[in-house]
Amino acid sequence: MPKLVCEKTIGGVTAVRVFTTVSGPQGSIIKTMVGVGNPYWIWNSIPAGKVIGADFTDAPICSDSISMNNAAAAPLLADPPAVNPADVLIYEES
Repeated sequence: MPKLVCEKTIGGVTAVRVFTTVSGPQGSIIKTMVGVGNPYWIWNSIPAGKVIGADFTDAPICSDSISMNNAAAAPLLADPPAVNPADVLIYEES
């Protein structure tokens, strides 16, 4: 199941969150979960551990267009992904 990483405000606290999504085209899910104009990452899997941050510098930006979101997500969902999750995610130290 794909892992969607984005900043979300929940209970008044904004933080990087990881959501497990359903299989299939992700464009609609990205639009709903991330929100238009916001950056995100999505991969088929990410390394284990608690994600506490992410570098969104070169991340795709959520579009109002579901097809554009699908196109932007495709290289990240490819095998291998265009961007390695370990290169942009920040994990809590053990």
